[in-house]
Amino acid sequence: MSIELKNVSKSYQKKLIFEDVNLQINRGTFVMLRGLSGAGKTTLLNIIGGIDRPSSGEILIDEQNVAKLHGKVRTEFFRKKVGFIFQGFYLQPQLTVAENIELAGVFANIPPSKRHERVEELAKQLGITEVINGLPAGISGGQAERVCVAQALFMEPEVILADEPTNNLDSQSIQKVLEVLRDVQQIGVTVIIASHDERIERYAEQIINVADGKVWVA
Repeated sequence: MSIELKNVSKSYQKKLIFEDVNLQINRGTFVMLRGLSGAGKTTLLNIIGGIDRPSSGEILIDEQNVAKLHGKVRTEFFRKKVGFIFQGFYLQPQLTVAENIELAGVFANIPPSKRHERVEELAKQLGITEVINGLPAGISGGQAERVCVAQALFMEPEVILADEPTNNLDSQSIQKVLEVLRDVQQIGVTVIIASHDERIERYAEQIINVADGKVWVA
């Protein structure tokens, strides 16, 4: 799924975050949005993923201007196309790890047997099989991050957007998360990571800098 930003600007309460952003991200590319904390990486990620809207400009996903989508059409488009790995662990504490992973499938009316099969597949891939029947409170930070990756991958999206996915992880967990994201990228999924972690740079095929209200390809 190709992504193109045309003359995109964003302001909050008259504060300019960035302006006149023009980017082309090709299908199946591993991309790093690189910049310091507060530079606007998360804002740019949220605009690409439909969580936020630009103040001006166009967001074209497969040549469709998604800034013009509204209501259920917009919700369904992003639910099917985009998987998010948020900064922090957005897990429902009353649900098991497996139930958290398959939650998007419940909303999409996927049959339980198919959901469970997908959970087992992802748990094995991410090395979290031993914790899927427990609650989020009983797992480590590294395991929780991998659960969030599994959530993002569950619906087999065409784009994965990750906001600082390596924060607060040990080296082993960081490597596992990045290797899984590289693996899904190699089967055609576009992976975009917002981070200032230099270890991500060796995986990235395209590095986009975000600083001082500007966005440019390194």
